[in-house]
Amino acid sequence: MLRILTQLALGVTAIMLITSYKYLPLVYNLRFYRLPIKYVIFKKQHFRTKPQRINSTNQHELFDIVTRKSFCCPLECDFFGFHKNNATYSTELDMCRAELSLNRFGTYLVNQVDKKGASGFPYIPLGSLVIHFLEDIKPFERYIMDSRILTWNEKWVFTLTVIRVGNRVCSISVAKMVFKNGRITIRPKEIIEGCGYDVKALEDVRARNFKLVTEIVDATELLDSKFE
Repeated sequence: MLRILTQLALGVTAIMLITSYKYLPLVYNLRFYRLPIKYVIFKKQHFRTKPQRINSTNQHELFDIVTRKSFCCPLECDFFGFHKNNATYSTELDMCRAELSLNRFGTYLVNQVDKKGASGFPYIPLGSLVIHFLEDIKPFERYIMDSRILTWNEKWVFTLTVIRVGNRVCSISVAKMVFKNGRITIRPKEIIEGCGYDVKALEDVRARNFKLVTEIVDATELLDSKFE
């Protein structure tokens, strides 16, 4: 009997590990760092020539969607509700922002590496993340993450990610991030123009969408809240 229970426990453990490979040690790091390798090394020539292909008819491709796909594995579930745990959304959104930044701003990033080597590669810290949870994602359900550049100002770039299962929208998130080279902040305008886009041609979309995110531009204003 003990042998049967041991074999059963080992079998269940093996299934959990295989189906939840995303949460095994170091897998997050491998998933994350394969993205700059993919874009900055293997797609380097594509980004070097991309500005030559941008013209008045395709300026707005900066706002195009970048899609990632995944599935809800057992180790990312709340077992009391048996759905994707809210905290695990942040992990997938890390990957979405990384791939979106590399896909949309790859030309600027590759040029910096060409000029300064690996030390010229900016890092992109997250300033804030707002997630609206709308629907559950059940175990083993496959979900799609559509990310795009939403807007920007003199310091911050805002991104929008919609996670859905089929036609069912499960979450909507807005992230605020900044490009840094050491302690120096790189203005979004400089990055966008460095990718071959005409910022003036994109101003209408930028300004319209910026009105939607004004409340999360500077959360420190909340420190001045009055309660009496």
